[in-house]
Parts: sequence; C-alpha cells; structure tokens
Amino acid sequence: MKKVYSFNPIPKELNAEESKYILGAQANLWTEYIQNENQVEYMVFPRILALSEVTWNGPSQNLENDYPDFLSRVENFMERFDALEVNYANHLYEIEGNILKEEGKVFYELTTPTKGKEIHYSINNAKTEVYSKPILIEENAKIKAHVFKNGEKVGSDFSEEIKYHKGITAKISLNVPPNPAYAGGGKEALINGISGSDKRYGDKEWLGFWGDNLEITIDFGTPTDINSVTTRFYNAPGQWIHAPKIIKMIRPFVDGTTDTISIPTFSPDDNNENIIEGYIPIIPILAGKMIDGSKIVLIIPNYGIIPEGQQGAGNKAWTFIDEIIIE
Repeated sequence: MKKVYSFNPIPKELNAEESKYILGAQANLWTEYIQNENQVEYMVFPRILALSEVTWNGPSQNLENDYPDFLSRVENFMERFDALEVNYANHLYEIEGNILKEEGKVFYELTTPTKGKEIHYSINNAKTEVYSKPILIEENAKIKAHVFKNGEKVGSDFSEEIKYHKGITAKISLNVPPNPAYAGGGKEALINGISGSDKRYGDKEWLGFWGDNLEITIDFGTPTDINSVTTRFYNAPGQWIHAPKIIKMIRPFVDGTTDTISIPTFSPDDNNENIIEGYIPIIPILAGKMIDGSKIVLIIPNYGIIPEGQQGAGNKAWTFIDEIIIE
C-alpha cells in the first residue's frame, strides 16, 4: 500500500503546461491467477484508498510524515469495510523484521505500520517480553511476535528464523547491482542469516539479476577459518528464471595461495528445465577442506539465452540467489 500511496500520477517528464492534460489515474488488476470475487476484493482493498487519495489530493510531498497519517485514517475506515462485508487485506497490524548491524554486532528490529501498538516477542521460546529496542542476536534465533492493540491481540502471528553464521558480520560487495524490480533487501540480504521463501521469489530475501554474470565478494576483515559455504537458487523456467549451471569460488588458503573450484548445480543426468519450479538447494561449495582467508569470491555465470521451445526463448535468463551461509 505504501508503494501505491507514493505514486505520482504526473510523469516527471512533463512540464506544468503539459501536466494539465493528465486527468486521473487508473488501477488495473490482472486476473489470470485470481479465482473468485473474494480474491479480487483482497487484492484491491485497501490499496484503492491509497490511489484515491493520491488522485484526489495529489502525490505526497513528505511520504514519511504523510503515510503514517494516512494509515491512521485507513485503520478507522476498516469498520466500514466490515459493515460492507468487503474481503479486504488487513496488513495494518503486520510485523516487519529487519537485521541491523552496528560495530560488528547484529540486532533484529521489529516494526508495525500503525501507531499506538505494542509488540510482544519471544526468542528461542524464552519468556515473552514487550519490544522496546532492537534485539541483540548472538546465536541462531527463532523469534515469535504479535501486535497488541488496547491489550488485545490483533493481526497475524509473526515468526522469523535467523541462522547466525560467519558471514553475517562480514562485508559484501557485488560487481553488478540486482535488478531494481527484485532488489529486495539489497546486497546485505545475501548474508543476513534469513532465508527467502521456498515458494516465491518476490520477497525481500531473494535477489534477481537479469542476464548478468554475478561476482560476489565477502570480506571478513580478518583471516577466518571456513569449513563450508552454501547457497541456493530459484528455478522457474516458466517465469524466465533459470538457475546457473555452475557456481565457482575463489578459495584462499593459509599460505596465501588461492584456487578456483567449480560446482555444478545440477546432476549430470538432469537439467534445470526438468526441475519442478521452486528453490534448488545447492551442495556445499566446501566440504571437509578448511580454508583460511579474509575474503572469498563467488562467481556465478548467468544461465545464458533461453533456448527455443521454452518460455522467453531468445531472451536473457534471470538468476535469483538466496542466503549465502558460511560456517
């Protein structure tokens, strides 16, 4: 809804004289995958309120101040939706979690979009507490949380699992940025300890690259013993998403030398167009051979041009990569 609320119906390329010809805005809902009227309502409401406000009042000039005010009015409007029996999407009481890193330490921040609410949380099934500041993370953590309004639970249960590995406090750099449409949580999402969805690639943990050969450098700052490096890719040929055929890694050793290894992402008897859509777990890039260095480099060649007979034939393939776990 925030993305809709931030929409400006007047294209920036138009000057003041040309802008007067923009008479309004239009909201399209593509229904190829929508089964019934209830789902249509869920996809439209309450986002249509955001578009209505933008087209009536003009775009926000200060999104960070205006959007919370808008949400407070939407919250009051929910009673009208209930009276009209509209099957709206109520995400006003959802919780969002984010990893923060400060001075080599890792914290987990919890937020909810509407004001005046309490978040209660527990970590690794310990006693439930009222959230007041980011939570220090020093080990594997399972976090559960819920929003309370006037002492009563509202919204859905929230849970997150964080794997605390050696890469989580490292620095990461990419030779190319992710595509803006699938930038998710940015490059830090690849080493934040949180895995993306097993069923969809559009969340903030998966990063998408269109046609690019990817090179990822993870810098630990000091020599670090490493036993394994694992990652995974999404594979959905029907959506032009093809996992790479191989992944390479430049490995540093204690004596200062390096080597480069290549690991296939598919067995010799298979290929990615035959794999069911979804994520592909990748075998460890290192197994049983310890290395010692201050950084590693992963080289991920793009699948290439999509072959004839497949969706998107003749176009560049997408690469979607998830968490890189270093142990």
